[in-house]
Amino acid sequence: MGFWNKVGKVVGTVIDHAPEVLNALQQEAAKKQANLHKEAGRRLKEHERKVAQAEKSNRMSDPQFARKVKEEREKLDNYYQRSSQSTNISGEITYGGLTVSQWNRKWIQLGVLSSLTLQDLSPYNKHIGLYKAELNGQVVYLGRAIEYNNGGFRKRLRDYVRNSDSARTHGSGQKMNENRDRVRISILIVGDSADDVDTVKALEPAMISHLHVKWNVQHNR
Repeated sequence: MGFWNKVGKVVGTVIDHAPEVLNALQQEAAKKQANLHKEAGRRLKEHERKVAQAEKSNRMSDPQFARKVKEEREKLDNYYQRSSQSTNISGEITYGGLTVSQWNRKWIQLGVLSSLTLQDLSPYNKHIGLYKAELNGQVVYLGRAIEYNNGGFRKRLRDYVRNSDSARTHGSGQKMNENRDRVRISILIVGDSADDVDTVKALEPAMISHLHVKWNVQHNR
């Protein structure tokens, strides 16, 4: 077989198998991208955990330490806002497809914190979103419940009234516990899966600013 015939045969074989080769390469690239995304998510979650621990520590009395923690919290909030927000046809910022004002019309009133029973909260075991506490008609605290596979709103709200101090290691948590017989709770359901977690995280600081919440020190410091 002549040289050009051999070349032609090789080229023909390559062309015949090109779709399979390209598909394999694309799958490998997609797999690498998914792994990178997963690792980035793990590191982000770990960093957020450390920031949350720092916010609850006694070192927050040190102005320099508190300033650094605040900067890291702002970076996280900005990241979640950038990654989860978009704009509608009117140019308004949206979170999960809704503006802050639209979300603000979806609150569900539950009642006084200390009077909420397991039966009251059980329907929201797997729901995640925001909750707000009102005292004398004023929104004094806003928090988030994002553990869709570990109790959702039920776990987060019950933490403020149970015997353990799991939710009371920071100032706002202590105030929630101290005023458990007075604050009225409402919840804002955003979703029920991992896909909705970032939307909740992005919506939280936006809603705090929208409602001018009093006890959310890390956002108002």
